[in-house]
Amino acid sequence: MELFYYVLFGAMAAVVAVLELGGKSSKDRITTSQAFNSFKNNYILVYSLMMAGDWLQGPYVYYLYSTYGFGKGDIGQLFIAGFGSSMLFGTIVGSLADKQGRKRACVTYCITYILSCITKHSPQYKVLMVGRILGGIATSLLFSSFESWLVAEHFKRGFESQWLSLTFSKAIFVGNGLVAIIAGLFGNFLVDSLNLGPVSPFDAAACFLAIGMAVILSSWSENYGDPSESKDLLTQFKGAAVAIASGIAGYATHYVLFSENFRPMCC
Repeated sequence: MELFYYVLFGAMAAVVAVLELGGKSSKDRITTSQAFNSFKNNYILVYSLMMAGDWLQGPYVYYLYSTYGFGKGDIGQLFIAGFGSSMLFGTIVGSLADKQGRKRACVTYCITYILSCITKHSPQYKVLMVGRILGGIATSLLFSSFESWLVAEHFKRGFESQWLSLTFSKAIFVGNGLVAIIAGLFGNFLVDSLNLGPVSPFDAAACFLAIGMAVILSSWSENYGDPSESKDLLTQFKGAAVAIASGIAGYATHYVLFSENFRPMCC
């Protein structure tokens, strides 16, 4: 059965490669500079390493907790803690990155997620809870700081605005598509084929994150947001609370209206 998946993946990858490389005519291709191509490839490399560190962990979080002997209730609380920390810190990490520096925020993502991976070696519930909170913070940084740095750095270096879509499309294709599939296969190889245990994907993720952090520190420059648009931390929390509350209220209203008008077919 595993051979079938590998063959299927290879065939689909070949089809995608043909469509990607031969789907555009010479008239449709955008002419770019060598400096931009180097910049684009550097970002795609870093983004792919960051996403590999994230994709490797996902399939084995629940499995790891279950091997430590935790029940569904305890595991559910761990997941809620991770999502809750991401929701809370996600409202302010963008502004903090603008003030403190986007490159610094990206490095913070690497460090935070590596620490989260390290906590997976402990079967202690409190340690795992800390790891989930760190993972939630890291997720917020992943989906805000890197793209903010890219956009600011793109225009800072004077590249054409239409070239920005090229970087985004390649990064999504590689980081959120190809890397996700390869990470799943690699994680399965570590756990099942090499019998390294359910912690091995997290160790591999930490290695990828460390490599990506080294590339960031050695090749990225710092950039910041517009100081005139910055707000203090309390104002950000108030705005976030209002947005969350309005979202919950809207959901509750739709739920009540749906419940009042819904009639089961059996009745």
